[in-house]
Formats: sequence, C-alpha cells, structure tokens
Amino acid sequence: MKKIFAIAALAVASVFGTANAGNGYIGGSIGFMHESGNVSLFNSATRATINTFNILPELGYNFNDRWAIGTTIGYEYKHFNGYKVNSHMFEFNPYARFSFFRTSNNLVQLFIDGGAGIGVGSVDYDGHDSETGITWNVGFRPGVALNFTDSFSMVAHLGFLGYEGANRRAYNAGYNRKGGFMLDGNNVTLGFYYNF
Repeated sequence: MKKIFAIAALAVASVFGTANAGNGYIGGSIGFMHESGNVSLFNSATRATINTFNILPELGYNFNDRWAIGTTIGYEYKHFNGYKVNSHMFEFNPYARFSFFRTSNNLVQLFIDGGAGIGVGSVDYDGHDSETGITWNVGFRPGVALNFTDSFSMVAHLGFLGYEGANRRAYNAGYNRKGGFMLDGNNVTLGFYYNF
C-alpha cells in the first residue's frame, strides 16, 4: 500500500512540477459532524451517536477555464459514542474537474468532479485488536465555487453520484456500501482555495 501512495504522490508532483505558474490551487476543507440515528454497526442496524472529524488538504492544477485535475489527501476519525468503535482512515481521492458554467465576472463557477478514491486505516471495534479497514468510492461530485479574487476562492461540494464501498472490517465499523445519488450531511463539504 505504501508503494501505491508513493507512486501517486510522484505522479501528482510531476504534473505540478511542469505546470505553468498561475494555474495551480491549494486548499482543502476541515469538518466535524455530530449525528444520531440508525447506522450499520456489526452487520446490523443500530441506533448510535457518531462523532466524525476530517481534514482534507487539496492540491490541483487548472489546464484552462474548463478542465482541471487535483487530489485530496486527508484523514478521518470516527467515534461511536457508547460503543467501543473507533476508526482512523487516511484517504486519497484524485479527480478531474469540468467547469460547465461561469458568470461573466468569474464570481460564480459551477463544476463537477469525477474521480475515484481509496481509504485505508485502522478499525478498533468491540474490544478487538486493531484491524485494517479499507473504503473506496467512484463517482461524481457536483460543486460551486465563489471566486472572490484571482487568488482566493470558496468551494462547496453538494452531494455524490456514484458508489461507496467498504471491506468487512470497515463496514462493521459503520462505513457505507451504497450507490446512487446521495445528498446528506456527510456529502456536503465546504473548503477554501488559494490560487497561485
């Protein structure tokens, strides 16, 4: 797994290393979610309260006004209150971005990100030893950017159309196996970009 991340990092670095100045962006998002409800835990529906924290740094490159590539490389921590369930996942999510609308002053930009991602980490549940959890996703994320200046943007993703999967250990710890269009609190993100 370390080799896969090293190859991915070298590929991203080679793209950005040959990029022209003024077309790159860096930023990301940070989030905390506290939710209560029915979740899949230990292969059955369970009512639980969940705290989730994530930090998702993002790096990208604009080829032109329509196309960009980028990736998020981040971390997510999930804790089920009242249960002995914790997970620490490291995520890698490369994407291609297609911008299909911009206002004449470039203040508002509508786009869709298409990509695939993987998460790998440790899952501790029900007093068992740590086990390796794996999650994956493939699909599209629609979004909107507010470009306040040439250097500063605020970006929101507003859902997910695709498939999310998890191995048995991650699924037992509350990660999803589902597909279709998903619009809920877990699929809305807000981030900030610095364009350079």
